[in-house]
Amino acid sequence: MIQWLTRDWSLKLISLVLAVGLWYYAVGEESIEVTRTVPLEIKIKNPQMSILKTSVRMVRVTLQAPRALLSNLASQEIVASHEISNDVKVVGDYSFRLESGEVRVSSPQIRVVKMEPEVIRVTLDELIAQKLEIKPNLMGEPAFGYKLAQDEIQLDPNAIMVEGPKGALGKLDSVKTEVIDLVGRSRSFRRTAELVLPANVKPLSEALVDVYIPIKEEFDEKRFENIPVKILKTQGEDARVEITPPAVSFMVKGSRRQLEKLAPEKILAFLDISSLASGEHDVPVEIHLPEDVSLKDDVPVIVKVNLKKS
Repeated sequence: MIQWLTRDWSLKLISLVLAVGLWYYAVGEESIEVTRTVPLEIKIKNPQMSILKTSVRMVRVTLQAPRALLSNLASQEIVASHEISNDVKVVGDYSFRLESGEVRVSSPQIRVVKMEPEVIRVTLDELIAQKLEIKPNLMGEPAFGYKLAQDEIQLDPNAIMVEGPKGALGKLDSVKTEVIDLVGRSRSFRRTAELVLPANVKPLSEALVDVYIPIKEEFDEKRFENIPVKILKTQGEDARVEITPPAVSFMVKGSRRQLEKLAPEKILAFLDISSLASGEHDVPVEIHLPEDVSLKDDVPVIVKVNLKKS
C-alpha cells in the first residue's frame, strides 16, 4: 500500500492540483441569480418638459452570471436609466417598460433576467423657472439664558432661481436650507449650508448659502419680597434705630442666567446711618446685587429711619 502511494508521487501531486483547479473553475463558472435594488434615472430630451412625479424611484433587477462575478457585485455598480425621447411633447401621464439594455452592469457576462415593476409611470409637466426665497431650517434651542435673534439672521444669497415642473414650483414660494443645529449654542456663528430642493427641481446657480445665526444673551426681570434691611453703624456708636418698613421688596433686571441662580438670602440690603443726626429721615436702601443685575428703572428703595442717639 505504501509503495503504491509513493510510486510516481509527482504525477499524483500534479493530478491533485489539476483536480482542485478544475473544481474551482467549475464552481466559478456556475451561473447563479441575484436580485439588487437600484435607483432609476429618468431623462427627458425635450428642453420644454420636466418630470413632475414618478411611480417609483427604485427598481428591482434580477441578474444572472457566473458566481465569481456576482458574489461581490454591489448595487452601486448597476445603473438603470431611461430616456424619454424628444417626440413626447404633451404634458400628462407617460408609461414605459424598462428594457434590459437600459440596465448597465460591469461585465458583458452579466445578463439581466427580470425587472420589477414591469411598467413605470411618470407625469410630465411644463418646465418653468422661478425665483424662491431662501429660509434657514433651524432645529433646537440655544443654551439656557440665550436666545436666537430671529430678526437679525442673514443669508447670502437670500433667494435662488430654480427650474422644474410647473405643477411643483407653483406650490412653492420658498426653499429651506439643510438643518442647522442650535442646541447648546451661546455665541453667534456662521454656516455654509446646502439647499434642500424638491425632487425634479434644479438650481440655476450654486445651491449653497452663507448663513449668519445671531445668538444673544437673554434678559429678564424678577421680583424679590421681604428682604430684611440691615444697619451699618460707626464702631462704638450707641443709638436706637427704628426702620419702617424693616424689610423691602423690589424688582430687578438683568441676565436671565444670573437671575435664575440669584436667591433672596444672597441679596444684601443695608443702611449707612453713620452720618445721620437724630430724628426721622427718608433714607435710600443700598442693595448689593451681582454684576449685570440692577434695580428695575434704577429707582431707589426708600425707608423711614427714626434715629435716637443717647
